[in-house]
Amino acid sequence: MKKQLKTLFPFYLCVLGLLFLSSSLSSEQTAAELFEKALYVEEAQGDLQKAIGMYEKILAQYSGDREIAAKAQLHIGLCYEKLGQVEAQKAFQKVVDNYPDQSGAVKVAREKLSALVRARAAVEKGKQELTIRQVWTGPGADVMGTVSPDGRFLSFTDWDTGDLAIRELGTGKNRRLTNKGTSWMQSNEFALFSKWSPDSRQLVYNWYNKERFFELRVIDIDQLKTRVLYSHKEEYIHPFDLSPNGKQILAFIGKMDVNTESLGDKPNDTFQLALISAEDGAVHYLKSFDISINRFPFSFTFSPDGKYIAYDKPQEDSSHIRDIYLLSADGSSEVRLVDHPALDYVLGWTPDGNGLLFASERTGSRSVWLIQVVDGKPQGSPELIKQDIGPIMPMGFTRQGAFFYGISSNISDVYVTKLDPASGKILDPAKKVALPYEGQNGFPAYSPDGMSLGYISMRSSRTFRGQSSDVLCILSLKTGEIREMIPDLPNFGYPRWSPDGRFISLEGRGKEGRPGLFRFDTQTGDVVPLVQFERGTNIFSHRWSKDGKSIIYTRGRGGRPAKPSYVYALDIETGKENQLLGSPSDAKDIDISPDGKWLVLINRDKKRTIKIMPASGGDPREIYSFEHEDSPIITPAWSADGRYILFYKLRSLVTEINEMWDLYCISAEGGEAQKIDLSMTRFRHLSIHPDGQHLAFSSAGFTPRYAEVWAMENFLPEAKAEGKEKKK
Repeated sequence: MKKQLKTLFPFYLCVLGLLFLSSSLSSEQTAAELFEKALYVEEAQGDLQKAIGMYEKILAQYSGDREIAAKAQLHIGLCYEKLGQVEAQKAFQKVVDNYPDQSGAVKVAREKLSALVRARAAVEKGKQELTIRQVWTGPGADVMGTVSPDGRFLSFTDWDTGDLAIRELGTGKNRRLTNKGTSWMQSNEFALFSKWSPDSRQLVYNWYNKERFFELRVIDIDQLKTRVLYSHKEEYIHPFDLSPNGKQILAFIGKMDVNTESLGDKPNDTFQLALISAEDGAVHYLKSFDISINRFPFSFTFSPDGKYIAYDKPQEDSSHIRDIYLLSADGSSEVRLVDHPALDYVLGWTPDGNGLLFASERTGSRSVWLIQVVDGKPQGSPELIKQDIGPIMPMGFTRQGAFFYGISSNISDVYVTKLDPASGKILDPAKKVALPYEGQNGFPAYSPDGMSLGYISMRSSRTFRGQSSDVLCILSLKTGEIREMIPDLPNFGYPRWSPDGRFISLEGRGKEGRPGLFRFDTQTGDVVPLVQFERGTNIFSHRWSKDGKSIIYTRGRGGRPAKPSYVYALDIETGKENQLLGSPSDAKDIDISPDGKWLVLINRDKKRTIKIMPASGGDPREIYSFEHEDSPIITPAWSADGRYILFYKLRSLVTEINEMWDLYCISAEGGEAQKIDLSMTRFRHLSIHPDGQHLAFSSAGFTPRYAEVWAMENFLPEAKAEGKEKKK
């Protein structure tokens, strides 16, 4: 369970990064090496002041390397921006003034300068500067909890054990509130989604118990007394907030498929928004929501006076556009508070109840906005508070007006490298592809003509069962132009091009909730279901045949323990499905040879085997095997000449979300696997260019990433006014 949760909930423990930084910066190191170390300190370790010093050292020692120097100057500005310091503007201006020949760095610097001007204009009325400070990062940092109203503590899940814990913000000390008393190997129990009582003395939270379902619990942080408030094996419960008087818990309750542990993926699925007594667990239902096909409302939160509940939900015609609503606390009436053709979602009420903070993409990037609310009605237009905030997760307000938010370590970007499979040498270092929504892109796939790169931009801001706001993108490798398309599917992934380049096939679910394979027309945007199955079926991998007339895929039933899975071929014209003769019963991840005659298969058991079998069916032949921890996905990729197979292996589990992987290749005839000099975190989704040398893949980067907790302060109108009075 622990490792199966890593795509949903961050786990953090870094050993490799400490070893990486253990050697001192020596004069023999190149500018690029120094820059990579400084980048690690900035992005992974989160020590911004130290990173600034390292970048300044690069400027002093390697001013002649203009590309590296421009990047160092740019990142000095980025560090100052994260620290909320005015030096950011000066640093960005130096990039523009001193490095006009470095177009990439100058472009980013100009964008940042423009954003700073807009942000300053937004807070100019109060004269004081908005400040943003980093509260916590590093091993163990977690963003699935909330800040206590008194500002003293941060609740979180200690993913070393799964226990509920709190962090004292003044001292940085952590304390576990629960004690499982067993290891992950003995117990899969864990805490999640903790919410504070108004007096900051109790926490309400989800607990995934030994029977594999969530129940609602409450604990006193001093006495450590735990009570179960709600427990139902066939229902999923999710706490969102506590009433201002602390007597009721705002939560939703939905029916759970106990076999597949799925929620809201079939027509007419509903959940009930409810108030649960914090004293005895009595349930009072407020409103029923239709959540069929993942149309999840979210972020339910009480106004400070207890009269209203704010939340966001998708517009009827698009799951990618969300509006914000106000529901009366008794569930009797509802109004739309924010109506805009963009992704808008609730961050939280201001402590005085006069405004609602929300995130929006209405200006093209995710930013923080504030709308004034009086008697449950919006007043005027929303005010921009902070431009380009990124995919943040709200973690609550303190009574002093500080807004806490988290940035998950569960990031993904598209990288490209150039290699020679025969020699195992990297010809060009891996580089991150410059794409919008950095940290939220993955699943790259080269087009058959090599002119385009398809990928998925994963723009969901929050981790929640079934939520999806993904966008299918096609990057022109010639012009750099990006086409963004939203297939008419509630859920999709793993894009694969048809041999003629006209279509992209997707694994996903249709509008009625059934999983299947779908064909997306890149010219018209039409979506056609190729094959669909009953709920609980998993499609693990798929590929087009060489002639484009069929699709080969692996599928099996979901649930635990794992059920058998086999290789199938679908005739696209007739819709007829056949199980391939000789298919092993553990077939999971596959690729097809360039000539279309052979399949390579990798299972997901502890002992991994790489097998070759005819694409038309026949006995498989094992060419390699190795021991591998648990069941992460390893996607194989056949070289363009058909002689080699690329795959990756886990080198070290530095964190549950940031594993370090090594790239390998092996001859299609078998033998020993050859290690290629490329190690990345969260190596995924290999795609080989038709030229046989360029390799695209998903990764979280070269070094482990940690979750980050930040606090935004001095941006509320009342806080500014109080600051003025104090100065007088």
